[in-house]
Amino acid sequence: MDKQEQQHQVAEYWNAAPCDSDKSQSPHDSESYYREIERERYSHQSHILEILEWVDWKNKSVLEIGTGVGTDARQLIARGASYNGINVDEGSTEATRRALRTFNLAGQVSVMSATDMHFESGTFDNIYSFGVLHHIPDVAAAISEIERVLKPGGFLLFMVYNRSSINYQVEIRHLRRWMLRALSLPGMIPLLSKLGLPREKLSRHAELYKRFGKLSESEWLSRNTDGPDNPYSVVYGRDDIQGLLGGSFLILRNEVRYFDWRHWGLIGRILSTKARDWLGHRWGWHRIVLARRK
Repeated sequence: MDKQEQQHQVAEYWNAAPCDSDKSQSPHDSESYYREIERERYSHQSHILEILEWVDWKNKSVLEIGTGVGTDARQLIARGASYNGINVDEGSTEATRRALRTFNLAGQVSVMSATDMHFESGTFDNIYSFGVLHHIPDVAAAISEIERVLKPGGFLLFMVYNRSSINYQVEIRHLRRWMLRALSLPGMIPLLSKLGLPREKLSRHAELYKRFGKLSESEWLSRNTDGPDNPYSVVYGRDDIQGLLGGSFLILRNEVRYFDWRHWGLIGRILSTKARDWLGHRWGWHRIVLARRK
């Protein structure tokens, strides 16, 4: 499959279910819908609010690549950003537009591919992208466009999935393969769901395994990051970041955060906040990079 077809599948996937859109059952045009999603997002990913403090957004022209339902967009605007957001899909775009209308916030949100942005060169002071670049098949084209539309001296803050994380090296590469084979055993799905794993996703994994059998490494990774039908994801190590950004960016921070204790049942629940943070700072799932365009 070529990169263009992969990108089309990515757009279809997120159009059907924008990131975090399933975290509230309230009406989608209500304030409570967005506030419930916000509480859920930052309750276990409080590091997002931490990293937003790494950059001065006030009175800056800001582009967010991949807006989900607009949760981080509201944070950027609250910090004084002149906001533009883009998504490869209409579903996420409309969800974010609706969020801005609901809270009476100024900002522009457009359907636009990060690999072909319709902005003039040097438009933005800062660019933010949390959990999106690893879903772009032609990421080199996206980075080239980011460099073009970012002003010299401007900041790029982004998160990609971390190759050296517990989530990848232990869960995805090993434990989930064992669990997948075990899902066919009677009573296994209800048992695992009681440990905190989502029953619907477990059932879908079992269905796909029965239909297709063993997956390639890349397919396995993709289906174990953002849902069993997720078409494309990759992971990045610390040393991959310079290669990703090329020579036009100065890397200021390259750190990891976020041990998702919810995946670990009773063990995860009894871990102290300090222990969770310690694990996240060493083997976290989120590799967070702050870079400045030279």
